[in-house]
Amino acid sequence: MAEKNAASVSGSGAQVVADIGSQPGLTPLDVALRLACEQVAVSDLIETRDLTDCFGAILREDVIAAVNVPSVDNAAMDGYALRLADMAALPQKGDVTMPVAGVSLAGHPFAGEIPVGRAIRIATGAAIPVGADAVIIQENVTANVDESEIRIDRAAIDRLRHGDNIRRAGEDVKQGMVILPAGKRLRPQDVAVAAGQGRAHLVVARPLRVAVFSTGDELAAPGGELPPGGIYDSNRFAMIGMMRAIGCDVTDLGLLRDDFAVLQTALADAAQHHDVILTSGGVSVGKADLLKPVVDSLGEIHAWKLAIKPGKPLMRGRIGDCLVLGLPGNPVSVMVSGLLYAVPLLLHMMGARNEDRAAVRFPVPAGFNLKRGTGRREWLRARLHRNGNGQLVALPFHSSSSGVLSSMVWAEGLIELAENRSSVQQGEIVEYIAFAGLQAF
Repeated sequence: MAEKNAASVSGSGAQVVADIGSQPGLTPLDVALRLACEQVAVSDLIETRDLTDCFGAILREDVIAAVNVPSVDNAAMDGYALRLADMAALPQKGDVTMPVAGVSLAGHPFAGEIPVGRAIRIATGAAIPVGADAVIIQENVTANVDESEIRIDRAAIDRLRHGDNIRRAGEDVKQGMVILPAGKRLRPQDVAVAAGQGRAHLVVARPLRVAVFSTGDELAAPGGELPPGGIYDSNRFAMIGMMRAIGCDVTDLGLLRDDFAVLQTALADAAQHHDVILTSGGVSVGKADLLKPVVDSLGEIHAWKLAIKPGKPLMRGRIGDCLVLGLPGNPVSVMVSGLLYAVPLLLHMMGARNEDRAAVRFPVPAGFNLKRGTGRREWLRARLHRNGNGQLVALPFHSSSSGVLSSMVWAEGLIELAENRSSVQQGEIVEYIAFAGLQAF
């Protein structure tokens, strides 16, 4: 996956800092993501899929309506189609009777023009007979035993207007309009509207091929034995889940030792066969944090260290045409930086529109007090709670440690605090991101 030329911001450790109170030397998330989307090219690899395989895919060409929906004027309710002019010729007081000349059913329209002075029994969705200009609903009509004649309620006659209970041709979709724009991430309703146009296939982005691994000699694979002082690897499964949730083809490279040669060989090989390499750990400044120098030896680093909490040490680079993303080692940092940086960037690479890759934020009152340092945008694991007044307020998890993965299980979303916000008082408005509003959930 080739990157665009960005000499002004590329190079090991180069940073761009917005004037929003970020710590010197750190890049704000929105700046980092904008630069990444400018520098990382959208893949030109597409494929044509059967409609049933398009759910969650990124559409890569506009879908243009080939037919009107509805295709003809049709009944919005069960009842009787008639001419208003005929109704005007009827007695002006009391209920009236009218002969029934036939039936119009969905898929079986009444043939010809509606006879003068007669009604046509009509079902919801059935074509309006030629000459009819209103439908009176069946609740306002009483039919005789053989349904050859109806008695119509006078009050209903007086209320009836031209076009009542008729859905016009093209009222939902007009032929020639763009019903699905390129870049849209396809939901069930999107696929359904394409089906309604007779489309059996759609052109979508080919899934990115993503290689995932974790680093750290202290890690053990689930099912194995723990080394002294070790922990089971959970980060790899979070990353795999996030990547599969947005439709990527994932290769699990497992655990790699904190060894320069091992990492160099693994990354060089993975870069030959994948569009993206995604890893956790090894991107800080410790003795065993080898990922950055390994990538430097094989390719180049474009960004490192973000003004975010959790997740400050976050690397972006490339090896040949392969994008390399190094997420932090702490499990909460992996999930937060993955959801708010890695996932939107990869959706961009597959051609997604901005509105289909951005987190959805909405304001809610805080149900807590907090004082904090400034300089980094922070996300508190949170959920909404209804207080004693019945008002929904946001409550954070009791610990802000980025090593407490259970907090992400407890949480239903994230509270976002801007770089320059130093405190929160109960009742003040905070920005809340529901996990349901994130693309990988």
